[in-house]
Amino acid sequence: MEGEDEEAPGGEARPETALSTEYPSDGDAVICKIREHEESIQAPDGKFESRNVNGSVEIINPSEIDRIWGVSLHLDQIDATTLKENTIKLREIQPISTHRTEYDAEHGPLLSIKEVLDTEPTRDEVPSLSLPYTSEPHAIKLTIEIENLGSEPLSDIDITREIPPQWEFKPGLDYSIMDDMLIWRIPRLEINQIMTLELEPTISISSTEAVESGEIVAKYQSPGLISGLVPNSLRASTRHISYVTATEGERPGEWECVCAFENASSFSLTLEAASMEVVGKEEPLFTITGIKEILKPNHTWNSQPVPYSSNDRPRFTQRIQSSVVPNLDIASSGSVVLRPKSLPIVDARVEKGYDRSRIRSYTEDVVHTNISIENVGTSTINLIRVVDDLPHIFDKISMESLSVSINSRAIEHENMRLDLVDGRNLTLEEVTGDGHTIQLLIGTRSPISLHPGEVLNLRYSADASDPSATLNPIGSPCRVDLSSERHGPVITRECVKIPAIGVITQRREFKTGKSIFPGPEAGQHEIRLIFRNTSDTPLEDVVILDSLSSNFEMVSSDVSSSIGRELTFEHTSASEEGSEIHRWSVGRVERSETIEVTAMIESEDPTSDPEDSGSLGAEFGEEAEVEPNLPKWFGEDGEWIYGVQEDMVAPVPICAICGGDIPKGALICRSCAESQPLVSSDEEE
Repeated sequence: MEGEDEEAPGGEARPETALSTEYPSDGDAVICKIREHEESIQAPDGKFESRNVNGSVEIINPSEIDRIWGVSLHLDQIDATTLKENTIKLREIQPISTHRTEYDAEHGPLLSIKEVLDTEPTRDEVPSLSLPYTSEPHAIKLTIEIENLGSEPLSDIDITREIPPQWEFKPGLDYSIMDDMLIWRIPRLEINQIMTLELEPTISISSTEAVESGEIVAKYQSPGLISGLVPNSLRASTRHISYVTATEGERPGEWECVCAFENASSFSLTLEAASMEVVGKEEPLFTITGIKEILKPNHTWNSQPVPYSSNDRPRFTQRIQSSVVPNLDIASSGSVVLRPKSLPIVDARVEKGYDRSRIRSYTEDVVHTNISIENVGTSTINLIRVVDDLPHIFDKISMESLSVSINSRAIEHENMRLDLVDGRNLTLEEVTGDGHTIQLLIGTRSPISLHPGEVLNLRYSADASDPSATLNPIGSPCRVDLSSERHGPVITRECVKIPAIGVITQRREFKTGKSIFPGPEAGQHEIRLIFRNTSDTPLEDVVILDSLSSNFEMVSSDVSSSIGRELTFEHTSASEEGSEIHRWSVGRVERSETIEVTAMIESEDPTSDPEDSGSLGAEFGEEAEVEPNLPKWFGEDGEWIYGVQEDMVAPVPICAICGGDIPKGALICRSCAESQPLVSSDEEE
């Protein structure tokens, strides 16, 4: 019988044909090829963001001449796959043809990547991820960790790590560097085994933009399947011939029967069971099961002769069970991508300023100080240490006089610590007294969260209770240490300009006088009143006074200045106890300026004496500044940098009189210099 694959003798179920990874040495085999591939992406912290597992089952007929039919592949543990049934059944597969079934799977990962970065390895604490903005390459510590999470050993593991332009790795024995890639190869990784690669690269930082750590890709091979799918058996039939040879002996009716099975294909066949029967008889002549004999192409299997006695002409039949030898080819591969970390840069701009540049000696005063810290990096700043020089002209400050805020958000005093140290630590040569050093730690209990672009303002009032004059302005530098993480790198920034404060001696001095001359007519007199400002500063709200007896009347008056400027004055009078008090309000009187009031008075009685009324002198208000008392900073090359009153930390050079633009190195603009010459008068009445 050719081309048939009979049922198992005795009506038993056909046995499953176990799969083997060994390909037969002679003949073809039906191949079950299963491949699974993983594509996973891990977030920078190691958590899996996405994971796809694709699989395919291929049943391959490699024969060039023979087809196979009755193909049946049984699979176990399909729950983790999208396969609907455990069995794949095919009617036939033509020579050199393949049947492919694709599926998806969900299962735990086989390989895990971890990258641990520590940007401050000198501190053996919790790893940090922030970088300081420095001119020198910054050394860090980097550890790559690979772990086998599956139930099979992994092989041919290739780990490639991108090397960004800012990074530099030294050559090593365990890895190679090629085309801006670091390559680490692991031949085999056992179950639950962890392997690490420790590196100490350097990072060159040229801007405040965050530095990417570089993507890591790990590729692996596995002899098992990711999904846990188990191919149990594969059966297929192909071309063969089976028959019974019946030979009658010397004695009639005595037969010798042999069952034969001939492999007529290019495949190797597994002979599993055979039986031989006499047509019409219930009991078979013989039955053989569990043969498991491999029959090469064009080979024949013969059973042992079986005797049979019958005077009739018997008819014989046979049942043969066989299957094409199967071959199993399974493997998995995967690619796991660890996305790069972003390493933010810590940097800040520090400015310090006073609300003015000078105070008066031996006069109690309060100077308002502002230190601004702007986060110009890409990392959030959480801890700040301010070291600030407090000149000797100021008293010690207390926590109550401090205020720290980020925009409108105040930092509580409980989250700060203030220490005062004798002496000025930031001033190398202190010639104006000892002073103190303010050491303020901000963020002692919780992070302050100074985000990029935000500004922290530290304000305090410095009390000067009894300052003595200084020969020169005092520079008051400050320094700030900043970090993003408690155990991370620390950067130090000094204020971009050093503010100056001076104590000057300003004393008021003035001269007043009155002269009376005869007038052009009888009973008339000319009065000259003078006010000369010999103070260190201009005087505001100056009023020149004179008293006339009741028998005199003011005819006219005029006011002039010794520096030739046009004066706007107000003349008023009032009667008091038989006299008339006259007031000339002239406003501001500059240094060394003389104001002269010329008045004409007359009386109906020519014998009246105007000297009887005496002189009342002058009144004046506060001293005025010779130039605006603006914030002042030490500039480069000894030049001064001036600020404006509204924004005391903005170093803007302006005219000391009008506030306009000034030439380089000048204190006032050209227009003010030409229109307001300082003319002094030595004339004194």
